[in-house]
Amino acid sequence: MDGVPRLLHDRELFEALLTHVRTLDDAIREGAVFGYPAIFIDDRVACYVYGSGIGIRLPAGFAQRLVYRGSAFYFQPYGRSVMLQWVEMRVSRDQLDEITDVQSVSIRFMRALGESA
Repeated sequence: MDGVPRLLHDRELFEALLTHVRTLDDAIREGAVFGYPAIFIDDRVACYVYGSGIGIRLPAGFAQRLVYRGSAFYFQPYGRSVMLQWVEMRVSRDQLDEITDVQSVSIRFMRALGESA
């Protein structure tokens, strides 16, 4: 991607997200995917920080409801195709408790995916 500036990811937001998600599931692990700081459940990416937004993997129907409500938008990395199980939410570090229910759905979804594999 010559000529495309590298997107800076909010590391402080990620650290706060990591702490927050650990209160919901202490078996998560930290990693990275495509340069984004990410949280993994088993071997799957559950959420990450992309720029100043939080990407979260969810069941497609739940993601669709969040987008329809205006609470999130579908994740499109670098303007590529929409990813129906991934949404991006914009919340600050001090508002992470407002998305606890969304994070809980994501964790349950990711655990179920691991069990079905």
